[in-house]
Amino acid sequence: MTKKSKFLNLSKIKFLKKITMQGNSKKDRILRATLKLITENGFHATPVSMIAQEAGVGAGTIYRYFKSKESIINELYDIIMKELHEATMANIPPDISVRDEFYTKWKNILNFFITREYEGRFISQYMTSPYIERTVIEETKRRNIHLKLLIERGISQGEIRRVDYNTIAVYMWGTIKQLHYLYVNNAINLTEELIDDIYSVFWEGIRIHK
Repeated sequence: MTKKSKFLNLSKIKFLKKITMQGNSKKDRILRATLKLITENGFHATPVSMIAQEAGVGAGTIYRYFKSKESIINELYDIIMKELHEATMANIPPDISVRDEFYTKWKNILNFFITREYEGRFISQYMTSPYIERTVIEETKRRNIHLKLLIERGISQGEIRRVDYNTIAVYMWGTIKQLHYLYVNNAINLTEELIDDIYSVFWEGIRIHK
């Protein structure tokens, strides 16, 4: 049975509507303000002047750090995806089984979305956005190579069927985004039992039945 003690008890936390990015430099404040305002209002309804006011800086100051609003979006996306990757890889011992590694990573991502509202919503909004530059997308793909390696390990050890990487990615992201959406809209009681049930359905679908 997968251990639960290392994870946040999702059924007992209150929804955290806050920005968790740290730092108090002008650049940090600009990034934090952009994350908040664009997540709440959308890209086109968030002019640079609004970002400047929220960050407590002059509009000209923003252009000393960023070429454009699109540049802020790209740096934000890269920072958040790096933090998501670090969260995903937490609590994974070297001798973990294929099943438990899938579970740990999936639940780590879910915890990130639940406890960091703005970052979770930002990822959902901009994952397929035309504003994200190719270099940032390629770096995100590089960070996600661990999932491809996990799939290869599962296949080579006879634990899972020959499942395409995109199939796994669609399931993992799809369930997380849907659970996050239902949770933030108070449409679901996100218990440990529900999380385990959803994962069991996923695992039963990809494992080799011996």
